[in-house]
Amino acid sequence: PILVSLVHKEKGSMHMLDPSGDKDAKLELDECKEKITANLQRDIDWREMNEEDRERMVGPPHLTAMRDALAEVGNPRKTLKMIYETMGSLIEQLEEMLGMIGSGDEMRIEGGEGLKGESDDDQALSGVKLYKGETLLELTERWRFIYKRLYDPDEDRFDLSRIPDVHDNVRFDVLHNPHLGLTSTLEKLYSLAKGMADCVVPQEYGTTLAEK
Repeated sequence: PILVSLVHKEKGSMHMLDPSGDKDAKLELDECKEKITANLQRDIDWREMNEEDRERMVGPPHLTAMRDALAEVGNPRKTLKMIYETMGSLIEQLEEMLGMIGSGDEMRIEGGEGLKGESDDDQALSGVKLYKGETLLELTERWRFIYKRLYDPDEDRFDLSRIPDVHDNVRFDVLHNPHLGLTSTLEKLYSLAKGMADCVVPQEYGTTLAEK
């Protein structure tokens, strides 16, 4: 954060930089992401894939870590559907908790470390402690945002670029919000998301050495 604060961007100065390299790099990154999105949502099991299928999905044989990850995932399409369904279940549970709190009852605890009800005796509300003052509504909206962008029902298409977001967010909540009483759902989602992230993240800048 200290180093970031020392970097100052002048709007006028930025115009003097040659943007052509950035455009070329962005085009290549977009092509990589599109390839990942197309390949890693196929409804095919690892055991049924031939070598061409495996190389298309996670690259050449020497990329053993990604191949191991895909073998763990099994069928990427089914895993993506399970991720989506588990996220839906998580959001339903969060919305149920919000309903119990009520729109007029949500208040920050002094110091900003969670929520409480109107009464100090309201154990159900005072027990919901969220990390760094995030409210239950904000947490729910965070998951709704990713959920809506992960899958397009009209196109019947998953956006694989959202998988790292799912993984990062569920890891955050597993570590910092275990007291929500959603451990079972969060741990299931983490396991599914981590497997897919292990396939997606290493390929975001290319599969082959030439692409990287």
